[in-house]
Amino acid sequence: MACNENVIKNIANEIARNCVAQSSVTVDPEFVIYLIDLLLLNPKYGKLFSKTISRNNLEFFVSECVAMLTKCETSVNTLKMQFTMQTSYDKLQVLVDKHLDSIDICLRPLVSEILDEDPEDEAALKKLFRKMSIYIILTSGLGNPGSIGTLKEGMAALESVFTLDDLKVFASMPRVEKLAQLNELTQVTSGVRLFNRDCKNGGEGIPDLPFNLVDAGKACLSSLSNALIAVMQRVNTLTSAIADTVSIQEETGNVLLDLPASSKLTENDYKQVFELLAFNRQYEVYIRKLLSDVESLVQSGTAQVDKFRVVLEELHAAVKYKAAVPTVTVFPLFSKVWQVWRCMQNIMYLVATVNRLMGTLSLIQEQMKIPVPLVQSMLQGRAVTSDQDRVSRVSVEDRISLGSFKNFVAYTDSTMSLKERNVKMLQPLSIDQFLGFCAVCLGVGALIPSNMKIGLIKSKGDKYGFCSVKMAARFSRDPQRYVNEVLEYSRNNPHLINLLNIASAVNAVKDIQLLVTRIEPKTKVMDKDIQTETHPVEGYIEKNYTWDLWEWKRRACQWANIVNCQTHSTQTNYSHLRSEIHCQTVEPRNKCLQTKQDCGVNTTPNGVFLWGLRGQLGCGQHSMPLTEIDTEKNKAKVISVCTWPCITNGGVTSEPDMG
Repeated sequence: MACNENVIKNIANEIARNCVAQSSVTVDPEFVIYLIDLLLLNPKYGKLFSKTISRNNLEFFVSECVAMLTKCETSVNTLKMQFTMQTSYDKLQVLVDKHLDSIDICLRPLVSEILDEDPEDEAALKKLFRKMSIYIILTSGLGNPGSIGTLKEGMAALESVFTLDDLKVFASMPRVEKLAQLNELTQVTSGVRLFNRDCKNGGEGIPDLPFNLVDAGKACLSSLSNALIAVMQRVNTLTSAIADTVSIQEETGNVLLDLPASSKLTENDYKQVFELLAFNRQYEVYIRKLLSDVESLVQSGTAQVDKFRVVLEELHAAVKYKAAVPTVTVFPLFSKVWQVWRCMQNIMYLVATVNRLMGTLSLIQEQMKIPVPLVQSMLQGRAVTSDQDRVSRVSVEDRISLGSFKNFVAYTDSTMSLKERNVKMLQPLSIDQFLGFCAVCLGVGALIPSNMKIGLIKSKGDKYGFCSVKMAARFSRDPQRYVNEVLEYSRNNPHLINLLNIASAVNAVKDIQLLVTRIEPKTKVMDKDIQTETHPVEGYIEKNYTWDLWEWKRRACQWANIVNCQTHSTQTNYSHLRSEIHCQTVEPRNKCLQTKQDCGVNTTPNGVFLWGLRGQLGCGQHSMPLTEIDTEKNKAKVISVCTWPCITNGGVTSEPDMG
């Protein structure tokens, strides 16, 4: 890679200057270097500087970083928290060693003056003696030598164990032996001052370290416990809001967000909640780590306080009722008192470091506000559940179904290490990979804790946990695919790399452009007959219509030119050539179609009756009009007019007209 340490430092300085110039946002160049190292794990940015550094690529990368830092998103605050912990906190012994080294570096010029001093007269000897007293007070941390009372007490304590004759011998010794004796004098003199303080004969400027140590440890434990309770409430709320939103396709195995159809929530809303959950999970991990360290510091501090009292009792017993005590007997006791005191000082420094770091993390955490209306809409009235409550939601049948997989590992208490059981850290920390979060849900950025009772799936020596049996069964078919999906998502979202402890895995695939090829679902085709209406809506489409005014002008000019043109035809050698037209036809199908409506039609009955069709004697066949039968009974009427035919002479009479 073309980017070395100096190039990255120059890029970071340029990014910091652009942030101030564009948005008045001040960023630490060291933090920018931390961000650049994570971004270069992504091939999108890593390939820009793989061979040579061009100005265009550099400007693009700087603009991307400036945009990320000036937006002040949740992911940037997560990165700031990680950077703060990495630069300000380490293993406890390493912190103590760094603290003691810093004290030695500060006092190194004074030590050089003491070791190089070659006094020639008594005034020079007193000056050297005074320098040694100042050095012992400073390196022991027992007061301020700028105070006259403290300096006099320190010189008196040194004089009680180191006379002027001894100082002359000290000045003539080699440099290495001088340094060894100076360290020995520091322990003995500091022990004498502590003994005098316990005897109420001095101790000006020396704090009551045993009492302060116990009190500070308890206060720090209380502060961390309250912070852990608060962050776990936020974590449980956010986790419950997204617990049921991640689904997996049965056909392709793709991990998707199952957004409610009736909700107005979008993927950006869920991404915002995912980043908030990652921030609070990172904060939880750090609080648990600090809480565990402070618990061990309090235990160690209590033991050192008791040990300090025992050593003082031994020292009092050694010098009680005695006018003179051999130095061989008493000097080791003074040194032992000082060594125990130094241990308490180191513990006090670590507790103060944790308090200071806790304050810095709290300032970052206070900037993150949870969008309550958005989270409430995601919960949809569901109850908030904790990580421990989710463990009891697995049946025995589900675990038995998973037991058929060859890479299945049943979870037992023996899976956890002894240290994890004693410390009782976050439940998922007992799993090797991904901090115990569901390995399938991480493919879309959802930090959903694994359910330990489901069991684990082992792949390439690492164990992975899952939030449901369905996720575990799908992961066991192709573990590497889902691991690559997590790596792909993490390198595009760098705040997850150190949270999940996968920096080495992401670094191993930083040169691979595409880790996962997304499987698209197959398009389903079916043969189906559909009967539609020929013309459901009567309409007319003008083929020559256009909305463009210039098109109408062009047509007008064309029509004006056609008027002055003459049409004629010409027979050419190729006029007889015709191309064959190929048509693709579809064979008719034997299908039955159902008409739109089934109905019957009744004809109008004839209203005329033909008389005499059966050959009755009388006036012959003739038609008679039919009228509706009156339902009411008519009264008898007197006939005064005779209707046709009325023949009385021939003995034939017609039926009276009933109308």
